[in-house]
Amino acid sequence: MTIRIIPPSEETNAAYHASGAWGSTLISKFLTSPRLAHEIITGRYRPPETAAMRFGSRFHALLDPASRFAERFRPGPDVDRRTKVWTAAEADAAAAGIELIPADDWAALHAMADSVRANPIAQSLLEGAEYELGFRMDAPQGDFQVQCRADILHRWSHIADLKTTADVDEFVHSVSTYGYHRQAALYRWIVSHACDGELLPFSFIVIEKAAPLYRCRVIDLDKDYLAIGHSEIEAALMEIGRRTASNDWNDHRDADVVSPPRWLADRSTEVLIS
Repeated sequence: MTIRIIPPSEETNAAYHASGAWGSTLISKFLTSPRLAHEIITGRYRPPETAAMRFGSRFHALLDPASRFAERFRPGPDVDRRTKVWTAAEADAAAAGIELIPADDWAALHAMADSVRANPIAQSLLEGAEYELGFRMDAPQGDFQVQCRADILHRWSHIADLKTTADVDEFVHSVSTYGYHRQAALYRWIVSHACDGELLPFSFIVIEKAAPLYRCRVIDLDKDYLAIGHSEIEAALMEIGRRTASNDWNDHRDADVVSPPRWLADRSTEVLIS
């Protein structure tokens, strides 16, 4: 199966997301709402950029030596962004083709980068790596394409993904909430088509974005979690193939059964026992 490798200089971030190929984030949206995913994949709806997304993109750029971070960004004055001082500084930066970053965000970004580099495992994953390398190919499950963009790649030995979080100890919950196990499985599967079918190790480099510690931890998912992710991806791609062929993107949720949350079920059990 032919796979296209896309250097970061070949496609902008906007062009990558407008390619019409299915990535892990869009697949997660599909599992929530096929109709919403179809609106996004066809370009009829574009999810708004959030402050968290903007912060994460800037952090990726700071760690990527080829991103020219210092040429693209500068710290803004440490003042309220509603003041004339900020407005004037932002206008000066825009005239120079530079994006202004609030002083508190600037400090946090650099503290986070320092924390990543101070973690020997994370630093070893950064050294000699390629950044933001894209992969796109036809899906065997139907008439559509799939894609991924590796934050950090060592050909062909390791894939790593940068994640920012409020609390590194809570990242385990983020994996299931945001479908990161599916992301890891999808990336490994797609990239395997570029390296003779080998499933490369996949790590998350997780960095706190909250003061004062900005802790960094490298986290791998065990083989059982990756297997679950692969099964969920395979089922989703089969369903995307079916819906692509039928052009049926309705949600089909006319009747649902809702169970009580675990805490309420446990409390009810305690009441019955007592």
